[in-house]
Amino acid sequence: MLAKNKKGVSEIVVTIIIILLAIVAFAVVSVVVRGTVSGGAENIELSSNCLEVEMHAEKIARALDGDQQFIGYDVTVSRSSSGKALDGVKLMVENADERISGENIIEKIKALDKKTYLVPSGVDFGLTQVKVTAVPFFMKKSGEVFYCENTQIDELVIQ
Repeated sequence: MLAKNKKGVSEIVVTIIIILLAIVAFAVVSVVVRGTVSGGAENIELSSNCLEVEMHAEKIARALDGDQQFIGYDVTVSRSSSGKALDGVKLMVENADERISGENIIEKIKALDKKTYLVPSGVDFGLTQVKVTAVPFFMKKSGEVFYCENTQIDELVIQ
């Protein structure tokens, strides 16, 4: 009779171990899936926010320092009346031969805002026609920049 009881106890222990392993496996899988789903949900939300945003470059002018030395371009951009506040914009200036990429300008830009930003440059295009690309962006929770795909390219004459 004692031999049967030992066998019954080992079956209970094995059953409990299998249940515990199933719980641990479920917990690991749920953590991985939750991370993937929440990351995808954030990208979908940011993409949706980008669809509502429209930003245009309105004016570009040569920027000079106190000694009247060329330091870059002052680019004036304006936002449409719809969408959430942006976390910033990246401005690029280019002519037929060269492209100047500005730094990411991290600053809240609300609907209907009109602001002027300096795009530093060592290249002076003179008073010619250039293309100015405004790339609005939002910041992810991780601090990573999420660039909107709906960029605007405006052709302006440098003043």
